[in-house]
Amino acid sequence: MYFSGKFFKFCANKIKGFAFTAYKDMKIFVLGPAGCGKSSFVKHFSEYLREMDLDVKCVNLDPATDPIFDANIDIRRFVKTEDIMKRFKLGINGALIKSMEESLKYVENLDLYGDYILYDTPGQMEIFIYSQSGVKMVERLSDQTTLGLFLIDSTLVADAESFLSAIMQNAIVSLRLSIPTATIITKSDIADIDVERMKEEISKKDTALAGLLEKTTHFIEYTTLSQRIVKISSLKKSGFSDVYSLINEMFCACGDVS
Repeated sequence: MYFSGKFFKFCANKIKGFAFTAYKDMKIFVLGPAGCGKSSFVKHFSEYLREMDLDVKCVNLDPATDPIFDANIDIRRFVKTEDIMKRFKLGINGALIKSMEESLKYVENLDLYGDYILYDTPGQMEIFIYSQSGVKMVERLSDQTTLGLFLIDSTLVADAESFLSAIMQNAIVSLRLSIPTATIITKSDIADIDVERMKEEISKKDTALAGLLEKTTHFIEYTTLSQRIVKISSLKKSGFSDVYSLINEMFCACGDVS
């Protein structure tokens, strides 16, 4: 992986004990299953970043849904799933897949520049990450400071099995898209997930499934930094400072900068 001189200057300053300076020119793909809060995160996190006078751009990659945030570029300017359904006489799932294929033709229009570029990915995560078009889109938009934030709805991971299955999903996403990803637990104002308690519950189970789960807890290390999982609430706008620290930390090997 190529790293710019600015990257090494950032790490050098950290090592020397200089004040924290955020790494910029980041492209961030916001990923996760339907209903996890991707669009709300893009809306409120972009507002948080702009309050620090950062140059933030938002891009809607979902051809089936109008964005709830102010999008600098909206893929629906070029491709709309409802039009694809009529044009090719397809059902909704076929139209979603075809929409991704058509969207790839306009990828050059989606490549913006700024301190932070937030890409809101399609609501149906599987359509995006398991289609060649979605993978190619990420590949063509990515550079040396591209990362993914995998959002998990806290209300859907109340037990250890559900929690770990979500973490494993994150690892698969990272492998499919070939970008580093971090885990963000959303809606923490509704349900608070105790990660350490979840891991302890897994270790105490006696079933064969528990043995499998315990052996796969290392997946957390591939989807977080030092097993640090950030919790946020877009509604209360809490946890965004932790996300900000995390995404800058992901491109510096000089230690925790949170």
